[in-house]
Amino acid sequence: MKRRTQVAFSAVLALVAGYLVADAYDLTPGMLTTRATVPDPLPYPSVNTVVSNPMLPSFDAAAPIPSAGDIEEAIAELEADPRVTGVVSVEMSDALTGETIVSHNADQARTPASNMKLVTAAVALETLGPDTTLPTTTKLSGTTVYLVGGGDTLLAAAEGDSAAVKGRSGLGDLARDTSAALKERGVTSVTLAVDSSLFSGPLYHPDITGSDTGYIMEMRPIAVMQSRNEVGAYTRDADLSALQIFADALTQQGIEVTVSGRETAPDDADELAEVRSATVRELVDFALTDSDNTTADVLGHLVALERGKEGSFEGAAEATREALTELGYGLDSVVISDNSGLSPSNKLTTGLLLEIVDNVYRCDGCVLESIASGVPVSGLSGTLDDRYGGEDMGARIHAKTGTLTTAASLSGFLLTTDGRLLEFSVLIDQVEEGTVTQARRAIDDFMTSVARL
Repeated sequence: MKRRTQVAFSAVLALVAGYLVADAYDLTPGMLTTRATVPDPLPYPSVNTVVSNPMLPSFDAAAPIPSAGDIEEAIAELEADPRVTGVVSVEMSDALTGETIVSHNADQARTPASNMKLVTAAVALETLGPDTTLPTTTKLSGTTVYLVGGGDTLLAAAEGDSAAVKGRSGLGDLARDTSAALKERGVTSVTLAVDSSLFSGPLYHPDITGSDTGYIMEMRPIAVMQSRNEVGAYTRDADLSALQIFADALTQQGIEVTVSGRETAPDDADELAEVRSATVRELVDFALTDSDNTTADVLGHLVALERGKEGSFEGAAEATREALTELGYGLDSVVISDNSGLSPSNKLTTGLLLEIVDNVYRCDGCVLESIASGVPVSGLSGTLDDRYGGEDMGARIHAKTGTLTTAASLSGFLLTTDGRLLEFSVLIDQVEEGTVTQARRAIDDFMTSVARL
């Protein structure tokens, strides 16, 4: 991407004010400013809550930049760490100046795991637009009502919640409005089908088989809370489950329903009612904070459709690569396989990831704001809530995590103890199975060492 603008971080991060009480600091996104008094810590908001009003950060530009030699020595220690059984790439730059401090194997493409979601976030925000919402509609042809999926897999079963990301719209609301539209037409008895034709191709990426399917919902364009059961496991036939829930809701509205199954709505079917999901901006935030695989791959499928390709894993990979190329990112050696990062066939460079991170930093009111507000915060939120805890490293790292059985990654922002903001990307792959947790701990120790330089 050629645009370079000033960073805008979400106000969500201001809510961690007072976390570093020992230093009497108040956290602004990615950096600290001294204050005379420190407020009591506030609970970190749930990703189920709408957060808005991004704020511009400020920091002490006079804070020292860690020397390249010191960081290179820390990288050498990381590579020599017996917990690291794979190969390492690291790149770090100074956020303020944009100058590269160290570049270690930055052009060698490695398996990024969920760092792939940074790529997906950038492409989805640029292609779909941050304010876009996803429709779930009902259409009528003859006496058949079609429940048409538009990509919302986080539907509520009953009423929607306008303040929520998960469950922004509800099938109960859609049933109420659909019933009213039917009764206006004098229709009180219908056949009900679900139209899942928006997505095509395999329900799971070809690399995701066996127990790995437990980490993602099958790719359907409609689901109630991602079709998870009472213990949080994904269940099959998410669209048919949504259909039955909607049928029950429609029956409660006084409509006699005969459930059919999967059918594609005719082009001339009349629209009856519609509900809309949370915005793409909010969905990106959710996908990054919780590292939600389903949302990331759904966004990839939608990017493919927006770019005139099939809504499939293959179409999403092609569209993602094309979008990155058009945005000016360097893709030498890069392989795009899926959008969640579950596929080990993905190959990214720290150079590409750091370029995205730098564009996020220099964003002022642009579509990439969601990435800054969505990445987890060390010791506080998402997949970093149990890492880097305590007064020393808590809230100093704002970054996307990534873990597969053979890869560990971390890319984002690091605030040094002296107050300098660094941009970084660390990728380790070819890790021996059973040792990735150790590799992740080694990354954490490495980042802590750099922060103290």
